[in-house]
Amino acid sequence: MEIITFVIIALVVVFALMLCFCLAVASFSFDNYYEKLKEIDQKRNSLGVSTLEYVTELNKNHFDGKLQIARCAEFYDNYSHGRVALSDKTMASNSLASLAIVSHELGHAKQDLTSDKLTKHWRLIKIGRICGYFFMPIMLAGVIVSVLNLLSVLQGLVFLILGIALMAVAFLIFLFACVLKHKEIKIEKEASNFAIEYLNDFLMPPEVEVCKDFLKSAELTYWASLFRTMFSWTLLTRKCPMFR
Repeated sequence: MEIITFVIIALVVVFALMLCFCLAVASFSFDNYYEKLKEIDQKRNSLGVSTLEYVTELNKNHFDGKLQIARCAEFYDNYSHGRVALSDKTMASNSLASLAIVSHELGHAKQDLTSDKLTKHWRLIKIGRICGYFFMPIMLAGVIVSVLNLLSVLQGLVFLILGIALMAVAFLIFLFACVLKHKEIKIEKEASNFAIEYLNDFLMPPEVEVCKDFLKSAELTYWASLFRTMFSWTLLTRKCPMFR
C-alpha cells in the first residue's frame, strides 16, 4: 500500500513539473515572438524592395507566375490553394519582418505545389474540427456515467463499459488533436526552411540571420500551441481550440 502511495505521489509531482514547464514555454514563446516581431519590423531590407515586389519576383522565378496575389485584412496574411493573400500594409512594407512572414507563406506554397502533404493536413484539420466539438460532451458523459456506476445509481456492467468507452473515445479525439499539432509543427518548420532559401536570394547574410532567428521564435509558438492543447483539459492554459 505504501508503494502505491509513493507511486501516486511521484506521478502527481511529475505531472505538476511537466505542466509548469509547458505553461512556462507557452507564455515565453508568444511574448518572445511578439518582441522579435516589433524589433525586426523596424529594420528595412538593404535593397529597399517592397514585399509586393519581392513576392512578384519570387512568383516569377520559383512558381512560374502560377500564384495569385490577393488582398486581405491586416494581420491575416496567408497562403491557401494557390493564392497568397497580403494586407495593404504588408504589400507596401519593406521591413525584414514582412519579408520573413511572406517567405514563410511562400514556403507553404512550395509545399502545396510539390506534394500533397499540405492538402492532406487541411483535410484532417476539417475532420478534427468536427471531432473537437464532441470532445468535452463525450468526456463529461463518460465521467458522469462512470461516477454514477461507482455510486450504484446506474448499476450493471453495461454502464461501466459505456462510461469507459465514452472516455476512451474522448481520449482518442484528444490524441488525434495532439498528433495533428505535432504534424503541423513539422510542416511549419519545413515552410520556414524554404523561406530561408528564398531570403538568401535577396538579402545580405546578416539580414538572413535576423530573419532566421525570427522564424525560429515563430516555430516555438507552434510547440506552445501543442502544449496548450495537451493541457487544455486542466483549464489552466489560455483558451486554444484543439483543432484550428
